[in-house]
Amino acid sequence: MNNSVKLAALMPLLLSWFPHCALAAATDEKSENKQEDQIVVDGLAGKAGAATGGSGDQVSGAGFKTDDIEVGPLGNRGWVATPYSSTTVTRDMIDNQQAMSVSELLKYSPSTQMQARGGMDVGRPQSRGMQGSVVANSRLDGLNVVSTTAFPVEMLERMDVLNSLTGALYGPASPAGQFNFTAKRPTEQTLRRVTLGYQSRGAYTGHIDLGGHLDDGHKLGYRINLLNEDGEGSVKNSTLRRKLLAVALDWNIQPGTQMQLDYSHYEYLKKGYPGGFSYGPGVKLPSATSAKDKNLSLKTAGNDLTTDTVSTRLIHYINDDWYVSGGVGWQQADRAMRSVSSTITDNQGDIKRSLSNASAAGRFRVLSNSVTLNGHLTTGSVGHDVALSTTGYVWSLYSSKGASQRYDLGTTNMYNPSPMEEPADGKIHKNGARYKSSQNTQQSVTVGDTVTFNPQWSAMFYLSQSWMQTRNYASGGGKTSETNNNGLSPNVALMYNITPSVMAYVSYADSLEQGGTAPTNAGLKNEGQTLDPYRSRQYEVGLKADVAGMNLGAALFRLKRPFAYVDTRDMEYKEQGDQLNKGLELTASGNVWQGLNIFSGVTFLDPQLKNTVSESTSNKRVVGVAKVQANMLMEYSLPSVPQWVYSANVHYTGKRAANDTNTSWAGSYTTLDLGTRYTTKINNVPTTLRIAVNNVTNEHYWASIFPSGTDGENGSPSAFLGDGREVRANVTFDF
Repeated sequence: MNNSVKLAALMPLLLSWFPHCALAAATDEKSENKQEDQIVVDGLAGKAGAATGGSGDQVSGAGFKTDDIEVGPLGNRGWVATPYSSTTVTRDMIDNQQAMSVSELLKYSPSTQMQARGGMDVGRPQSRGMQGSVVANSRLDGLNVVSTTAFPVEMLERMDVLNSLTGALYGPASPAGQFNFTAKRPTEQTLRRVTLGYQSRGAYTGHIDLGGHLDDGHKLGYRINLLNEDGEGSVKNSTLRRKLLAVALDWNIQPGTQMQLDYSHYEYLKKGYPGGFSYGPGVKLPSATSAKDKNLSLKTAGNDLTTDTVSTRLIHYINDDWYVSGGVGWQQADRAMRSVSSTITDNQGDIKRSLSNASAAGRFRVLSNSVTLNGHLTTGSVGHDVALSTTGYVWSLYSSKGASQRYDLGTTNMYNPSPMEEPADGKIHKNGARYKSSQNTQQSVTVGDTVTFNPQWSAMFYLSQSWMQTRNYASGGGKTSETNNNGLSPNVALMYNITPSVMAYVSYADSLEQGGTAPTNAGLKNEGQTLDPYRSRQYEVGLKADVAGMNLGAALFRLKRPFAYVDTRDMEYKEQGDQLNKGLELTASGNVWQGLNIFSGVTFLDPQLKNTVSESTSNKRVVGVAKVQANMLMEYSLPSVPQWVYSANVHYTGKRAANDTNTSWAGSYTTLDLGTRYTTKINNVPTTLRIAVNNVTNEHYWASIFPSGTDGENGSPSAFLGDGREVRANVTFDF
């Protein structure tokens, strides 16, 4: 991609920052897509609507702008008043872009990626180029959930991403940001929404979204989402199947008190798609091939995932200034992963293929909790918004007792692959005997205060004390090891309101993360020992503005994360290296002109490994992380025909290091998605028709590359192909 094309792609974003565009946007032209499903619970008006995690966000345009954000123990805060860089994907965006996975939502934020493991649907969300964790960085309605399983976005009201260290708020976690999902809640007005859809080569979808109340007094509210998708995916002879049942119930016990109950069951099956491509340190990653080539896949191989989630929350307003909320959640994620793995053997794209039943954890269970007391008080002329909370989880991993099977499928070339056949002795199974292989427990107590000195100056102080425990078990059931650690995570920020709608801030965050464990059977002094918690640090300077119908944000940051490896001089596993990421984020979202709305951002990042296990990998770029990533989602409707909307999304990812020594690179890529929707009435039933073509140019690209380790060991990375051109269409009826 040449510089002129890059500049053209980014020009609308840059122009949106100029004052004359912002002033022009003051016409505040609103589209036809208003939030129709807002929660108004008797006795819980105002702040309570936000506290229940509902759809009380005031949006403009096509849901591109949001005025507030839920931030853990801080509760619901204004977007401008929050000293964190963040992005929010709303329900309107999910519906109108026909998004079907978390990885599709992440591309709209300039700082986030999905780091694929068993594919883009079984990966770890990450922000600012830092590798995420399985549980600590992802939450549903404030409670921890598994990130490495497919997640049904059809049940979501919104996704908020905090691009920051969050240990002071949420407890120990990777410095990969915090991904907060909010489920749909019961609607004040009766909702009867049916969506029929089509995608790929022949996958058909039916989605029913029902909401309302069971009684005239609006004491008992409900929200039910039913989804069924089945058919052939974008690859010939593939299978794509999704089933969802999600139920949310609200019981308004009395004015100011509400209990929420949630349950969801999600089945996800995706077979016949290409798997991962691994390559050794001496092989350069070739340019990507077509992800739609059926000869790169086996129709019986893929991911079969089932996830069950149950949670309950209680919110009680003591008075206008104080409220308490608490919740408990349980989730079980079963993963049957039978995949075709391709090993690239040379720079020309020759590959050796094999079929395996993955030896990774086949079942995850998470039991999570959260209790928070929020309030406002005044001492003299100084205001205090205080919080006291505790949050934590118990995460259990269950591994297969049986040995992993692997079958040789021969050699071929990735650009002209020969077809594969199921091995004659190949075994296809979903479940088997499991045992609890490990249990990770975290619990944190957080205390904090946001101090308002005057209309211009305020400061935020948060501190958490955390306790961490890791237990490992043998297949026979006996405990093999146990480690216990604890520590503090602070976060401070100073904020200055240049105007009521423009805020500048400077912040410092120091966050814990579970330390690494020394390898066993390697002759180490401390083999099997888990190190003290790692401590990541971040400095950030930012500017946020909510002007003329737009959210404008800028953040300059320096983020450092430690890692550990074996010191061969004394044969001890110890913390002795760092990943240092420095960058600049720019975002602009909202109404730019009459009928024109954007959701855009660009991140400039310098990700480097320092003091690595090998001199050849020190001071090198981090594998799979681009120096530049940008996205621009635009929607336009003629003022004379507001019911007809055109959309375009341009995503750009720059060149990425493909190995730790930076002798191999994955080229930059740009994808273009085009779509349109039309809103009308059929027999007096409000109807919306949508059609979209994703990756219009059928770009071949590597969607994700992850290294074998974070310490610069220069092992064998793995790469996953991005989706090819795909057509999606649906029609929504609001009865």
